[in-house]
Amino acid sequence: MLVTCQLRGAINPSWRRVWVCFGALRRLVLGLVCVGVWLSAGAEPIPLYNGQTLHLEVVESGSSGLVVRDSSGGLLRLRWDQVDRSYPRHPMHGRKYSYEEGGAAASSPAVTGAAAAWRRHALGSGFTWCLLAGFVMLWLWALSVWCLGVSGIYPSPRQRWVNLAALVAGPFLAVPLVLRHRGWSGLLGRERPPTLPSAAGGPSCRFFTWDNEPLVPSSNRRFASGLALAELIMSRAVKAGASDVHFDVAPEGVRVVLRVDGMLRQPEFLEAGLGRKAMTAIKMAAGMDLGRLHDAQDGACHLEAAQERYDLRVARAWAVNGETLVVRLLRTQGLGDSLTDLGMPERLAGAAQQLAEESAGLIIVCGPTGSGKTSTIYALLRRLQGTGRNILTIEDPVEYRLEHATQISLNAALGSTFASVLKASMRHDPDVILVGEIRDQEAMNVAFQAALTGHLVFTTIHATSVLAAFGRLQELGLSAYMINTGLKAILCQRLVRRLCPDCREAYVPDAAERRFWGLDPDPAVSPGVFYRPVGCRLCEQTGWRGRRGIYRMLMMDNAVRAVVRDDMATGDLQEAVEAVVLGTVRGYVDDLLWNGTTSSDELRRTLDMFDFGKVLSHGHAR
Repeated sequence: MLVTCQLRGAINPSWRRVWVCFGALRRLVLGLVCVGVWLSAGAEPIPLYNGQTLHLEVVESGSSGLVVRDSSGGLLRLRWDQVDRSYPRHPMHGRKYSYEEGGAAASSPAVTGAAAAWRRHALGSGFTWCLLAGFVMLWLWALSVWCLGVSGIYPSPRQRWVNLAALVAGPFLAVPLVLRHRGWSGLLGRERPPTLPSAAGGPSCRFFTWDNEPLVPSSNRRFASGLALAELIMSRAVKAGASDVHFDVAPEGVRVVLRVDGMLRQPEFLEAGLGRKAMTAIKMAAGMDLGRLHDAQDGACHLEAAQERYDLRVARAWAVNGETLVVRLLRTQGLGDSLTDLGMPERLAGAAQQLAEESAGLIIVCGPTGSGKTSTIYALLRRLQGTGRNILTIEDPVEYRLEHATQISLNAALGSTFASVLKASMRHDPDVILVGEIRDQEAMNVAFQAALTGHLVFTTIHATSVLAAFGRLQELGLSAYMINTGLKAILCQRLVRRLCPDCREAYVPDAAERRFWGLDPDPAVSPGVFYRPVGCRLCEQTGWRGRRGIYRMLMMDNAVRAVVRDDMATGDLQEAVEAVVLGTVRGYVDDLLWNGTTSSDELRRTLDMFDFGKVLSHGHAR
């Protein structure tokens, strides 16, 4: 039964009581065997002249003979003439008997009584020792399989083969493997407590399924330890303000990497067995099928950290080294009710809020993945709550909760698309529609038709700048007429990291850096300092703490519409856009660099959104 259970990699919970009793009996038998071996270890064979052999403990050896201890614990004296000269301690060891000595010895009385009785029951026969050795080896081999099974060093398919190998090699295979991965606690069948050095001080976390059912530790010790470690890792992520947590199986174990402020932190490594248990707990919370080892899967669950609530999006795939898992944390509370809370300048935020009050039209928010596009749109939608307008969102999946709104999560497994769901939603009497992302021509045409029929439509596309957004609309097959009549505005955005205010370092930019940002190279003409990151305890030696948005918005006017109508491919569109666009490089140099919000190198990473190379020649910052 033991071998069968271990080869399957786990013990059925219904057999847990039997297993506990069986383990106690096993330890008792092993203890008795060890005591018997210890008691018999002091006995040694004593050959007698009459051919008998006694297995007794020698207490004393003197000139007249031996003092031995019999089975009852009493002492018995044997003279040297009763002991055969083949006995190593005999004074005449190795000498042959003479004729007279042989006759005298032969007439010596034989050993009888307690000594003879002990001889008959001694553990000295070869068969008895072989039986005892076989019994001990059987339990050692079974214990080896048990130790490897409970340690969970390898995933289930490979664990079965390791257990089978342990049946053959026994402790010679089990002991090195368990010591390498689990230490001495693994040999005793106990889990090493899961710890992450940098997780101290994080909030207590608890997993919930997507149906808000709490994920509680079960009687399965493996699942309980994996859940505890997963909660510890997520506590670390919440404390650090991470947006994503990466789990990757590697030769060194399971690599855990946090994405904080848009950048990956240094990886931390977990033992292979513990890391896989944590990944399994997260997959169970996300409702994934654990039997589909090599299939890509998506799931979702909730995380409660202190008083805050997070939605977790879980994506699983199979890589070269093994399984990989990415968890995205979406904060559902405390997102900020206004655009200025996200870092948008007041003038630009006011213009965007005026757009949200329009009755119809299409507003496009563009930027790379993870640039905060959805957060910006939801900040605008929250302004519309309580205004008597019916809000409907179509997302894949729904990222944030919006009270008094109809939110539809796209089900791609059933063949749903943005275009099909948007067509169906038009019969639900919406006033404001959010289309999570437009990826194809059909969805874009349906969105523009909704905007042209009296609906205010928000959507996102992947484009690096305002001009690139126009090019993307052309690729999706939109005519100049549809763009001019349906498009209200294009908002392009990025997220830049904030310098840690406790350790940032001021410096005077040189002439080359001043020229790069369109400033006078003479410090006397434009005095001031820039700042760069250093690193301290508060920012975990990174030099950065948090992020803020930078935005660039174009509101369609007659000049831009005229250029679009004539030819969007000419350079006139660039000039028309720059004449009315809100948010320029020089404006953000004044707002971010001189004030020490971010560094010069960090701002350079966002220059593609400004169509850099053409904008510094334009005059004033907006």
